[in-house]
Amino acid sequence: MEELLGVGKADPSGEGTGGSFSVSYRVRKKESEAFLKALDLDRILNSDDDLDLLEVINRETTAFAQEQRLNHHCAKSRMRQVVSIVDHGTVKVERKPGDKVLKVHYMILELADGGDVRGHLKQNSHNDLMAKFGYLKDVILGVGQLHEEEISHQDLKPSNVMVFQKFGAKVGDLGRASIKGYQGGAYEGWVVRGDITYAPPEQLYGVVPEEWRDRHERSDLYQFGSLVTFLLFGISLNSMIKERMPSAIGPKCWFPEEGGGSTYLQALPYLQQAFFEGLEECRSSLPEWASAKVIELIVQCSNPDYTLRGSRKVLGKSQDLGLGLNRFVSVLENLRTEAAKQSRFEAKRRGVQ
Repeated sequence: MEELLGVGKADPSGEGTGGSFSVSYRVRKKESEAFLKALDLDRILNSDDDLDLLEVINRETTAFAQEQRLNHHCAKSRMRQVVSIVDHGTVKVERKPGDKVLKVHYMILELADGGDVRGHLKQNSHNDLMAKFGYLKDVILGVGQLHEEEISHQDLKPSNVMVFQKFGAKVGDLGRASIKGYQGGAYEGWVVRGDITYAPPEQLYGVVPEEWRDRHERSDLYQFGSLVTFLLFGISLNSMIKERMPSAIGPKCWFPEEGGGSTYLQALPYLQQAFFEGLEECRSSLPEWASAKVIELIVQCSNPDYTLRGSRKVLGKSQDLGLGLNRFVSVLENLRTEAAKQSRFEAKRRGVQ
């Protein structure tokens, strides 16, 4: 690393790029820029929060080491739609007032020149359906690449989808990921491993399905469907459902004063009603050529009933078929192609006028 170009602050909520106790930098070596993520142990030691210090240090160091190994595994497996690690190591830093730890662990990852998809869309056209369908196709490819290696992301959200001019969108931040058969993960015992804002309904009600596919892969699929609604309708699935849920039936994290009195199974009919009503209201914001396919895609990915998530063509069939993510890739590629065609038609129409 020759030059520090920018710094990202650590965020205790987990919303920021750096994660709970890490800090992010944009760095440059010669003509190449990259993203550096450093473990901020000083922030743990200096925290005024009522934390079990040993527990937090153990969890955060374990999580950082696991994320580093996972990134190397993904790069070795040539996962093209997952952000790649460039380097990692430990560096001794100059002591500053208040510093207690002088050795900092870091990893360097490829830098998304377009930023995350949330910021990218703020700076670019919100109406470019061709680009949005293309990004969504890239993301489901990335999720599929992880699932093929028995890795579940668990924290898929707009800020963890990175946009590259040459390579489209890639899935980033494996800090909350799970590995099938590995019980030593830092967040393995957590019901909600990622950002609670995007967690699937079963997790919000404290349900932990026994099967790996139900617990992990279908959770990723729900979050992917929420990414679809965010990019196309400007709202997450949980926000859409919450607006239409009776507060007494909803999970306590949504309605702290009134919620939490129902089980997941008791709440499921209300969750589904809110889900389908919300999608029906959103349908009109899409062009006619896209609306039915998009709504069907979201229904198959993100049904509040986790047992129904997956391509209809593979549900109930051999476990070897997985969740049919390749079928969603095809749907999104067809939508991207149609969006490009419609864009050309519209350009010609404006030209004639």
